[in-house]
Amino acid sequence: FVPVGFPRQSKRQFKIWDSKKTDKEVCMQEIDQAAGVLMPFYDPDIHVLFLAGKGDGNIRYYEIVDDEPWQFLIESYKSTTPCRGMAMLPKRACDTTKCEVDIFMKLESNAVVPLSFTIPRKSDLFQEDIFPDALSGKPSNTADAWFGGKDSKPALMSMDPEKRPSDGGAGSQKGFVAPGGQ
Repeated sequence: FVPVGFPRQSKRQFKIWDSKKTDKEVCMQEIDQAAGVLMPFYDPDIHVLFLAGKGDGNIRYYEIVDDEPWQFLIESYKSTTPCRGMAMLPKRACDTTKCEVDIFMKLESNAVVPLSFTIPRKSDLFQEDIFPDALSGKPSNTADAWFGGKDSKPALMSMDPEKRPSDGGAGSQKGFVAPGGQ
C-alpha cells in the first residue's frame, strides 16, 4: 500500500509498504517541498500511481513495480493553474483507439478541465497489454443478495472497441439529468 504525506519539513513524499511485513516501508520517495496535500490515484491495469497536488497544478506519475527500486518516475504534467480537486474517470471512459489510459477531471477555481493521459504506440491495433477488461459500471449483485451473504465478482467489459457494447458498458443505468432538464 502507498500512503502519501509530509514530515515536519513539508517535504511531500510517499512510501511503499509490504502489507505482509509492516514493520518498515520498502521504499520512501520524496517529491518536493510544498504545503499542499497530495491526492493519490492508482491505475492497477498499468501499475501507475498518479499524485496530484492540491493547490498546485502538477501531477506526477510513477510506475510501481514488484522489486527494487519499487517505483520509477514516468513524467510530470505541469500547469500554472492551481488544482482545487481531482477525480479519475472510470476506465470505460477512455478512448482506446488513441491509447488513452486514464482521464482525470481537474477542478480549478472557475472550471473543470479534462486531462487525458496516453501511452504512445505506433500501431493502430487494439493494445491488449494496456487495456485488460475493465469494470463495466453494471452491478454484479443486488443489495439484498449482498446483505444475504452472496459475494460476486465485479462485472467486467472488454475495452476492445470491436467488442464493446454500444452503450459503453453502462447498460440500462440512467444518466444524470440536471433539474429542469429533459
